[in-house]
Amino acid sequence: MKKIIIVAAVVVLLIAIYFGRGVFSSSDAGNNSPTKTSTAVAKRGNLVLTVSSTGIVEPILTVDLKSKASGEIIELPIEEGDVVSRGKLIAKLDATTTKYAYDQALADLEVARKSLSLAIKEADRAGELFRQGLISELDHENALLARERANSDLVRANASLEDAKERLSDTVIKSPIDGIVLQKYVEKGQIIASGISAVSGGTIIATVADLSRAYVTTAVDEIDIGSIEPDQKATIIAESYPDREFMGEVQRIHPQARIEQNVTTFDVTIEVDNSEGLLMSGMNASVEITAGFVENALLIPREALTDMRAIARMIGEGAGSGPPGDMRRRPEGGEGGRQGGSEEDNSSKSNPVKMAIVVNNGIEEPRPIELGLSNFEQVEVLSGLSEGDTVLTTVTSKALKDREAFLERIRSWNRLPGMGR
Repeated sequence: MKKIIIVAAVVVLLIAIYFGRGVFSSSDAGNNSPTKTSTAVAKRGNLVLTVSSTGIVEPILTVDLKSKASGEIIELPIEEGDVVSRGKLIAKLDATTTKYAYDQALADLEVARKSLSLAIKEADRAGELFRQGLISELDHENALLARERANSDLVRANASLEDAKERLSDTVIKSPIDGIVLQKYVEKGQIIASGISAVSGGTIIATVADLSRAYVTTAVDEIDIGSIEPDQKATIIAESYPDREFMGEVQRIHPQARIEQNVTTFDVTIEVDNSEGLLMSGMNASVEITAGFVENALLIPREALTDMRAIARMIGEGAGSGPPGDMRRRPEGGEGGRQGGSEEDNSSKSNPVKMAIVVNNGIEEPRPIELGLSNFEQVEVLSGLSEGDTVLTTVTSKALKDREAFLERIRSWNRLPGMGR
């Protein structure tokens, strides 16, 4: 028992001597002083925040061409990859039956016109005879009715002719846009179904796309989606053209997340200028979105950031959250003996103030700083530092390593036979 008490007293004495030296002492650079493996100087510069991802090039405007008419294809002067202009012939169907219907409708219209002309003359003659009292009122009204029927027949004949004319024009399929033929689905001699009367929706003849403006849909991780906004600039590099950059803009951010293999992403659509026609549908591309830019900002490396918890651990204290000069551990019940501490204390523990260790004439001083934009390498400092300040970019100390080794030796003593906790 006496032996255990002596060992415990020695341990307490060694710990007291260890912490009495202080991590942030600026005197000797012995084995227990901080290991200044790297320092950096706060300086002005431009900070660019980018979000990188990958996607596939797709045309903005894509049209599936179908025919309103049914029949056999007798002309198909296109192939996949052909550049077509608006109004260019895509396909032509056999129009024999449709032409017969058009000619019949044209003849019916001519008959209707003659009939109306005759009915108008009969109605005028009947009106004159009725005024002279030579025919009855019933005969006069029948003449007027015949005129109206002839006029109705003319209207119907005109509608039938327009319908037949439209059906005849439907046998000729033309491109509605300027673009390129992405895919051809039929061949000459094939019989196709109408796109308006068939239950299946009709036969697709070809797909034409306008590739002067293309878009890339890319999946952005949920960690970065908060920094993405519409109209932000983006740089697209296609694998087919690794040495060329295509410029684009963020058009929309899809609100619904996608979860694949426990990774949550959001689709972002980027419109790309493809006026040269180099990008083709289906190409793989790398996307780099400029999510933020700050000019002439005060910058330090991200490695220089720390907080009170890390500093407290370095000097052997708990994860305190007070100012740099107050490293004492707070009572468990908080100020005044209240359990759990105040709301401000809890907030600072969950979101500790960021700090940097400033080196001035060999003295290391923890200093709270306010941060702005940051990327993987640098961070913008809004307040707390001045241009030219030297900061530690490595806060690991030799004393901290010795302390961990010392505690490990104490744990090993507890595992020795006859040594209690």
